[in-house]
Amino acid sequence: MLYVASFASAQSVKEQLLALEGVESVEQIAGGKFLEKYVVNFRQLRNPIGNPADTSTFLQRVIVGHIDIDSLVVLHTHGYNAADHKQRITVRDELSEIFNSNDIWIEHRYFGTSCPADTNWNEVTTANAAYDAHRIIQALRTVYKNKWISTGGSKDGITSVLLSMYYPQDIDVAVPYVAPFCLTTADKRGIKFMQTVGTESKRERIRNWQLEALKRRDVLQPMVKHYADSLNMRFSVPFDMIYDYCILDYDFGVWMRGVEEDSIPLRNADNQTMYRHFLKYANPDMFDRANMHHQTYYVQSAKELGNYAYDLQPFKKLLSASTLKTKDYLKPLYLPEGGDWDFTYSDSTRCRVIDFLKTTDRYLLFVYGETDAWTAFAIDDPAAKTLNNPDHIKKYVLPGGCHYSKIHEFEEPVRDEIIAWIREKLH
Repeated sequence: MLYVASFASAQSVKEQLLALEGVESVEQIAGGKFLEKYVVNFRQLRNPIGNPADTSTFLQRVIVGHIDIDSLVVLHTHGYNAADHKQRITVRDELSEIFNSNDIWIEHRYFGTSCPADTNWNEVTTANAAYDAHRIIQALRTVYKNKWISTGGSKDGITSVLLSMYYPQDIDVAVPYVAPFCLTTADKRGIKFMQTVGTESKRERIRNWQLEALKRRDVLQPMVKHYADSLNMRFSVPFDMIYDYCILDYDFGVWMRGVEEDSIPLRNADNQTMYRHFLKYANPDMFDRANMHHQTYYVQSAKELGNYAYDLQPFKKLLSASTLKTKDYLKPLYLPEGGDWDFTYSDSTRCRVIDFLKTTDRYLLFVYGETDAWTAFAIDDPAAKTLNNPDHIKKYVLPGGCHYSKIHEFEEPVRDEIIAWIREKLH
């Protein structure tokens, strides 16, 4: 498809971006599905909300997919890194496709290339991250003056909501996908959700695989350990605890990813089949201290965003002593080692989000997947059971959908209703 821009030239787009306040560099890359594409580095304050007097800075990466200067903008407030931009040359968000809009990705602080030279985990707060996005939006709105939609999936969806909460005038409509809001660092709603989600046969098959993997510890654990050693993985707890948590996390991951029931090995599967399935769906790499790309996420989970609890009860007789005596799994498995950091959890951000959603005059449309384990932590207020703000908040759950649920997967009447609602709120 050929896109015709109303703006003069690729060079003039680049010049406008370079002229923006805070922009350090602009690199044009292959456009893929966009007319033009740029990697823009913004100079940002390290602790703008926590310590405004601190003038130290870092560079934050932003990717701009340009269609037309007069088109809408779809903004991705990433909760993680923005991925290697050279690998994203063909990526275009479904909302950008629907509205033929420009696409902008903001990489989250302390991810990817958007990291300071030295680490100060006290700077990783939702308020600082929202300010990062706010400052970038203020600058880019001088170039792209049409309406803006913020979006993102999972943690990216959370940051989309938080941006609307902290800076409600920045965005015209927010469309968070599968955005979870946990109540504590060990929210048990996920356990309850997985006791009834999907079919009984699939739930039983999942549980049987977990039990069988634990019963075959003597055979499978050395195989998994050898695999981890071959990749130079490093762990901060005994490996029997790593093995346990791979299995404890398995059911959550299966429901999240939408793994087909038939692909889960039966209890009589041979060891090689069990092992291959283990590496595909319960890989220990998520605990690898030598390559923990998502550690910033776990810092935020521990301090503000919370996380889900594990159900140890069905497996107590098969779990290691290390696992059974560990109460707070986030700290030993994920949180940064060394240093004098305060990772005490506060529910103030979650409470503020709930209050915001109950009273806001901003427009937000939430999309969830019916069988996604993260849907256990959807936006509903646990106390009131509903947000009771129907004029401004919409929530859609895709039947049978997993963590990757999209608007285009809904049946036509509902899909059209969703798109019509977004379009109406943009006018």
